[in-house]
Amino acid sequence: MTAPAPPESSGAYFSANDAVFDWTVGFLESFRAHNPDLPLRWIPFDDRGDRIAALADEYQFTAFEDPSFDRLEAIGESLEVGLTPYGPHWFRRFAAFWGPFERFLYQDCRQLALCDLGPLIDATANYGFDLLHFDCALDQVYEPGPVRREFLRRGRGRGFMSGQWASRRGLFDLGTLERFGAECLAVRDQLNPRNTDQFFLNYCCDAGSVREGRNERPIVTGHFAEVLGDLCRDAWARQPGRVYQDAAGVFRRWDHGGSDHAKGVPILHWAGIQLSPAMPEAELFYTYRDRREPAARRALRSLRRRAERLALRLADRLRRQRQINSLWHRLRGRRR
Repeated sequence: MTAPAPPESSGAYFSANDAVFDWTVGFLESFRAHNPDLPLRWIPFDDRGDRIAALADEYQFTAFEDPSFDRLEAIGESLEVGLTPYGPHWFRRFAAFWGPFERFLYQDCRQLALCDLGPLIDATANYGFDLLHFDCALDQVYEPGPVRREFLRRGRGRGFMSGQWASRRGLFDLGTLERFGAECLAVRDQLNPRNTDQFFLNYCCDAGSVREGRNERPIVTGHFAEVLGDLCRDAWARQPGRVYQDAAGVFRRWDHGGSDHAKGVPILHWAGIQLSPAMPEAELFYTYRDRREPAARRALRSLRRRAERLALRLADRLRRQRQINSLWHRLRGRRR
């Protein structure tokens, strides 16, 4: 029997399949532009990954497939209420807790890496945190109720997003995750109806503990911006202001008078946003996605996007208008 390879000190994981190929190209271009040597592993979202696999040599990543995927997906399946049939595949990401990296960053593919990610990965060890994260939105994790109130009473319950976070190998094992899955199922009505992997990871961190010798302590989580400073609190693209690059090449957010004005943007993500020329910070994304295309083709694509953007943004503004949106949902028989 071949002995398992020794763990590597640090690296990053991303999850993707062929359905998000364009997003993945943009992510990989940005990742390698700022992290040319950082080890990268791809967690296949499902079995539709031939086009992603074909990018491995070009962007220097390897696939990470693990026998635990079926059991992890079974946890997700047990927590699904029919809103996100692909949701169980999200749970594959948690194999990172016993993967090849001692310290790691996990990222979904619908984002850009805009800096050297090493300091984000190292921060967990340097400052004594088990897991660090960006955006928080408590209602996207817990429903109002006893579970949420008890976590808040104990100083837990940050409600962080599950698309980008740094942690360490061994924080959880598969058996512990299955136990937490059963606990979540028992209080399923108090957890977000849609974001199964998100509430699950939060619950594991809020309810879990770490054994140190004979003692146990709560899992220590923190916000990257609060721990490191000079970073935007939210990595979501739909924020006030615009992202710009300063004279030193650092990406920052211009929002004069706002709390994140001129602060760093190490990661930018488009969770829940459709790939479109009208999406926030679209040109920044397409700059990376088309980075290896000939200059003439890049220019032509940019002109086409500009022509499409006005109509798309007008349609989006109408969709967001309260009366029109309410009428649309009534006709569809759905709640707002």
